[in-house]
Amino acid sequence: MINIFDAARTNAEPIRRAFDEMLLRSTEAKAELIRQFATWVESETLISINTKLYVVTDLINGGNYHNTYEWAQEQSLLSGRPLEELLNERLGPHYEGRVAFDHEFENGENFRYGALNAGGSGLTYFDPYCLVLTREFQLSLHDSACLPGDSLKLCFLTDGSLDFFRIADRIAPVDHSHLLVATERASEITGLNTAEWPVLIISSNRYFEVIFIGEITLASVGSVRVSKSEYDAKWDLTFLNLGADRKEAERALVHDFFQLRRAEVQGRVKVEVLS
Repeated sequence: MINIFDAARTNAEPIRRAFDEMLLRSTEAKAELIRQFATWVESETLISINTKLYVVTDLINGGNYHNTYEWAQEQSLLSGRPLEELLNERLGPHYEGRVAFDHEFENGENFRYGALNAGGSGLTYFDPYCLVLTREFQLSLHDSACLPGDSLKLCFLTDGSLDFFRIADRIAPVDHSHLLVATERASEITGLNTAEWPVLIISSNRYFEVIFIGEITLASVGSVRVSKSEYDAKWDLTFLNLGADRKEAERALVHDFFQLRRAEVQGRVKVEVLS
């Protein structure tokens, strides 16, 4: 089996050489701009994970972040339902690809998936709440790999077969991700001002995926980002029209948002509401 983290570590120096060679091929002005961009990426990007509100409240209440396999194992233990059935339900159309990918690698069922983030609410089409992990947590990672996109799109051929080696030279450990990002996006930074750089890191149609192994608790979370529309909707549901006859699903949402707001007021979690 492949150790994806060893592959990333082995690729660290080739990634640096590719970056340096790109600078040599560039004009002096363009090379300086690329260096500035790489420095900005190194200082500003953090790992983020988009998730649901109840996951945030689980962390607030002292729990750990669970990946899909850990979630399914707990659900199976509590319900008696088959593990694979639960995984299939949770992953939906991505079930076959994600399981095939994870089982290609050592410790694949321990993988956590995130994305580099330099601002914004992340990949909200997955889930609306964005956990932005701390710099300290990121620096503490021993096993990490950064890919130039979604692994389920990069590593599968049109016939559905998995071929990791087609991108094996385009992955890097997280501490070299700024070189990977700068190399991948160098052709796009000319003409952009620095305020536009974050969309080169993560946007609605592309991102840099981060795969890592590490325990995530509330202490690992630097902030929780959420859109103003999502935050306002949950605020109104929780704090307005308190005499309304609520359905059980609404009561659960109110309970979760109340806990988030209480933790925010108590200073236990930083919530960033984004326009």
